[in-house]
Amino acid sequence: MPFRYEWKDESKRVICYIAEGDWNWKDYHHAARASAFTLSGVDHSVDCLIDLRGSARRDLPAGFAAHVRSFGKKMQACLSGRALVIGMPKEGMDALLLDDENMLFTSDGALRFVADEVELERVLRAWARG
Repeated sequence: MPFRYEWKDESKRVICYIAEGDWNWKDYHHAARASAFTLSGVDHSVDCLIDLRGSARRDLPAGFAAHVRSFGKKMQACLSGRALVIGMPKEGMDALLLDDENMLFTSDGALRFVADEVELERVLRAWARG
């Protein structure tokens, strides 16, 4: 499957959507909808992690600027609206209007683009502290 999802750890505070191989937006949205069953029994806030490092694509799929805003969308009550994105190609980041902390604000949340695992873990720890 080009996109899969899993919990980051046993605390179930972060759900990961992981690109594998050649994917498109339909693949991502399918995984996001399918994860609703996993999220339905959770009674605490959950952040999202979108991991594009396993992508085999040279370029992002068409419609990137519109679809990226759906990362972390609050489709379930437990979703915080916050999402971290790792592995985003530089061209994709350059096409977005990110602030100084590589943030993009959406209608119901915020996306943070991180460069590596160290930054990812630092942001997750900060978000966990509130």
